[in-house]
Amino acid sequence: MNLAYFKDMDSLYIELSPEDPAHAWEAQEGVVINLSGDGRVVGIEIQHASKKTDLSLLRVGNFPGEVHAVEGSAH
Repeated sequence: MNLAYFKDMDSLYIELSPEDPAHAWEAQEGVVINLSGDGRVVGIEIQHASKKTDLSLLRVGNFPGEVHAVEGSAH
């Protein structure tokens, strides 16, 4: 999973899977859900993110305590 904030576009992208989406669905104005060909959510885009959420809560690194990477599991 990756998070990217594009300041120039004020867009927050949450990548759940590193694959190109086959479909996109606007769940709510400015919130786009990207789907794979078989319907899995591969990403979420939040447009005008600074107006929809408190970006001061977005933390990248420097978390209190120990941070562990979580290995994905095969289904």
